[in-house]
Amino acid sequence: MAHEQEIMKVDSKGRITIPSHMRGELGMKEGSYASVMINRQDKSIVIRPFAGSHAKLVEMRLMIPDRPGALARAARALSEMNVDLLSSNSRTIKKGEVAEWVVVADVGQLRIGIEDLKKNLIMSKDVLSVDVRELRL
Repeated sequence: MAHEQEIMKVDSKGRITIPSHMRGELGMKEGSYASVMINRQDKSIVIRPFAGSHAKLVEMRLMIPDRPGALARAARALSEMNVDLLSSNSRTIKKGEVAEWVVVADVGQLRIGIEDLKKNLIMSKDVLSVDVRELRL
């Protein structure tokens, strides 16, 4: 069966318990991360597994040159350092000069420290600056 529905009650703190058999099917364990998305048009919420319980999530805000391939090269540099990109969003700040790339990533397999990661990215010339903050959820 592709779809299954259960009716759950929202508690006083706005929480809903996902039934254990559904968590099991999705591989969700205590400490796992989930993505919650709202669809305002049809007034629905979708919950999806996002990262495992051993993930170390950070948000990175990278300023990159606004030129073809810069984002791809920055992404490759992160992958070479064992950074697992989970979600991202980019936008041009100044056309032809600078763009912003915001990434949520798992750095649990990172072999170097965050400061060295920043230095490596900036030395690559495809990243102008990078701020990293740990996500404490």
